[in-house]
Amino acid sequence: MNRRLEAFFDVTARKPSGWLGRLMYRHPLGHYGFFQVALARLQLRPEDVLLEIGCGGGVLLDMALRTARRVWGIDHSPDMVRLARQKNRRALSEGRAWVVHGDAEVLPWARATFTCATGVEVLYFMERPTRAFRELYRVLRPGGRLVLVTAAEPRSGLSRLASSAWLRYLRFYSDHELASMLEETEFHMVQVKKVDRSEHTIYTHQLALAVRRHDVEE
Repeated sequence: MNRRLEAFFDVTARKPSGWLGRLMYRHPLGHYGFFQVALARLQLRPEDVLLEIGCGGGVLLDMALRTARRVWGIDHSPDMVRLARQKNRRALSEGRAWVVHGDAEVLPWARATFTCATGVEVLYFMERPTRAFRELYRVLRPGGRLVLVTAAEPRSGLSRLASSAWLRYLRFYSDHELASMLEETEFHMVQVKKVDRSEHTIYTHQLALAVRRHDVEE
């Protein structure tokens, strides 16, 4: 039973795939509110070049293209990469968007490629988040902004009951722990706060903001 449950969790959440994964992430209704939270905090400008880790079906990328000059997405699910490319096919053909298959811990871009980066509902899946933070720091330009939105550990009896089947597969961090991990990877101006979007989910979420330092020689 546990193996079946974990397989279902993979297909629908950790590494979406197949017809069910595609169905869920073509229009991920439970994520739209948090996409809006991330974009509001990023404060995108027309000159921005955005990276999204765990881009899923490419909905946030599509939303970001209303403002940003270029967007890049990366996801470890081949099915999600195909779905995101379909969602953003016009922008891809115009050279304004790219979506690649890969791992957030080993980003395939050169240093200082992006002006900003985000990840929504992906942190709790990561086995080694500090590796991903180091990579994000590397590919961000000095002064580049990072915005993360992730579920906080359920505290109320209702939320724990509703998520009891999934808790064993997720990783949660206190606000202090998350801020410390970002600071250890050299980010500064770090803020971690709670955000409540109860119209979309019963869970409280964390919003993490950080900025890539300017290099000493600069």
